[in-house]
Amino acid sequence: MNEFTSLLEGVIVIIAIIFLTIILKKNGILKKEDSKFFANIVLKVTLPAIIFSTLALHTFNIDFLWMALIMAAIELLILGLAWGFATLLKFNSGEKGALMLVSAFGMTSMLGYPLIQQIFPHNPIAIEAAVVTSEFGVGLLLFILGPLIAMIYGDTDIQGSAISKSVKQFFTSPIFFALILGFGISFLPLNQSSFAIKTISNFLGVVGAANFLLVGFTVGLIIEIKKIEHIYLFIAVAILLKLIIKPVLAVVFTNSPEFTSMMREIVFIETALPSAILTVVFAKQYNCRPDLVSTSIMVTLALSTLTISVLFFTYF
Repeated sequence: MNEFTSLLEGVIVIIAIIFLTIILKKNGILKKEDSKFFANIVLKVTLPAIIFSTLALHTFNIDFLWMALIMAAIELLILGLAWGFATLLKFNSGEKGALMLVSAFGMTSMLGYPLIQQIFPHNPIAIEAAVVTSEFGVGLLLFILGPLIAMIYGDTDIQGSAISKSVKQFFTSPIFFALILGFGISFLPLNQSSFAIKTISNFLGVVGAANFLLVGFTVGLIIEIKKIEHIYLFIAVAILLKLIIKPVLAVVFTNSPEFTSMMREIVFIETALPSAILTVVFAKQYNCRPDLVSTSIMVTLALSTLTISVLFFTYF
């Protein structure tokens, strides 16, 4: 019950920051264009700081790779289900690609890390598990399959070279460098009590602490309410796949003695998160119904407060 209370508190806090940002935007204190600045700080500074410090200062646990494998398997299964639903319901090409994007991939880095920090306070092992699960289980597939799906089902003449560009962006990003560098250093015999290590750790801790607020600002500035005709069936299927079926699959797939309760809870939370913001970037780039994708992100973000809490209480 303690984890459930922490989860509820974490979700409420991040939603409160998002609504605060919306109010600040409405009053002209923050502007929509600022979202790019905050997103860059999150992706290039605060997230890499969290990832590096989490991995480098603790012994790497290879069991967490099983969590990443489960995560990737669930995403691939959801992609297949989304394709099947879209085909059965006779969605057009753009709608089919949009449904696959919003159903399979979630905000595991941008929203997952802050939420898990709130649920498991002062628990670096939990953050390490979340980092490995997110970056190996979600990041690779998102940057490889995301643009591929948007290009195949979108209305664009852009060639496949753009996919390799997207993949290259991931492998040259600060997040990937932090992941590899932190992973490598974790095997070195560091003196955790030395002045240098403590100073570096404190510095990275201060930088990483800003992540929660900056994520809230970024999401709040991106959200826009748009009226789209005949959207209700699409949104209903997206909610079913992303917020209900996907986390339930996580509960089923991790129901094994090899997974601790903490590991199961983290995989569940990361599968239950709303649709990834990056999917709208791919959808817009390849004209794969970005209006549906952006609306789905907003709706799943709002409803995830309820679905995560109810499902967590039900299964844990």
